[in-house]
Amino acid sequence: MDKNVTDIDMTSNLSENSLNTLKENEFWEMDGFIKFILAAVLATIPFFFEEQMSFIIISIYLLIVTFVLRIKLRTLLISAASYCVIVLIPYLFGLLINGLIYSVTNNELFAYSQSSYEIFLRLFRLFLIWYVSILYFHTTPMKTVIGLLDKLLFPLKLIGVPVKDYLKVVMCIVLDLKGTGVEMKNKFLESARSTIGGTKGKFRINIKGISQIIVSLIVNSFEKIDKIQSFVEAVNADDLYGYKFKVSKKDVFAVSSFVLFILVVIIIEKGYWL
Repeated sequence: MDKNVTDIDMTSNLSENSLNTLKENEFWEMDGFIKFILAAVLATIPFFFEEQMSFIIISIYLLIVTFVLRIKLRTLLISAASYCVIVLIPYLFGLLINGLIYSVTNNELFAYSQSSYEIFLRLFRLFLIWYVSILYFHTTPMKTVIGLLDKLLFPLKLIGVPVKDYLKVVMCIVLDLKGTGVEMKNKFLESARSTIGGTKGKFRINIKGISQIIVSLIVNSFEKIDKIQSFVEAVNADDLYGYKFKVSKKDVFAVSSFVLFILVVIIIEKGYWL
């Protein structure tokens, strides 16, 4: 009985804290759909560039956007590091393995004819996609992102797919992670120091200790599932997410600057500036 009361109280606190976090993060600096269209074009248009000056112009434009949106340097560094770990290092490692296999077997299947400049352009285009997505998701409330998904997936609702229920679960998980992310990080570090050994980040390599940490995280995840499920049942979808098209002066300014950017790129690509 006492355990059930405790679980209800914890679920209530989770719901209240998560909704408070949602309200604190809600802002309408730009319409989410307009921003999404601009971000999608910015991410895809570099694949049509042929002039080097166009890449310089889009780099300058994105730097200006970054300054206007007041993105923190820490966020940019984390974005760059994640790009290196997820995209750059695996790509370069694949090229290295491909070259080694070709040098050993002389098999034409592993021959790579692209120049260093072409490889750089490909990686730079991928970086632009990564960077634009970071700008969009960092400056757009998750409530708006999920609300847009709810609108875009409307055809699935017509055939009976419970889109709202799925999106509500996703939003509850996101809010829970936002509310407990720092706490989970601190618990993980404390558990790692006590289990693996060492202080001030200097750990001994201990396979058994690492396995204990993984098991502990899995157990905590199962405990979280019950809390999130109770949270999902206690709140309405309209309280978690939503989207309403709204044009402001900032949207007009953003679209105008984007049109000017497109005109400059067209002039460069057509050679009118020479």
